[in-house]
Amino acid sequence: MKNPKRSIILIFLLMILALSGCISSSVKTDEIVEDGLNINSISFGLGESEEDAGITVVTYNFNLRNRTNKSIILKTVEPIISKEIQERLIDRNIKLDINEKIDGDTSEALTGTFKLDTKGLDKEGIINTDCNMKCDTY
Repeated sequence: MKNPKRSIILIFLLMILALSGCISSSVKTDEIVEDGLNINSISFGLGESEEDAGITVVTYNFNLRNRTNKSIILKTVEPIISKEIQERLIDRNIKLDINEKIDGDTSEALTGTFKLDTKGLDKEGIINTDCNMKCDTY
């Protein structure tokens, strides 16, 4: 291995991704509506920025389901994040521009990223940030 520090970071990131997949949130049955655009699942992973130390990149995945028989135009998606995470955002604009049609009775997987200022936090501090998300669609 050429660089043991990079190897340790890579292993750490892979562990976080594996764990985040295990603890990914999904829509509770009491939140499901008969018709409309629903979130089937939300998952996210944390990784160190290659450009800047002290910056953590959050990658999130939403699986949206159109439960109607009609097409829906999805313009933007915005993750709803905790105040703790909002205060650490590098760029406040975290809306994901989609501008796509989602046909009736189909699903669409969406992926986005945003960066957090995690200077002063160790690995455990970063993992313990309140990074749970919900989603708003427009």
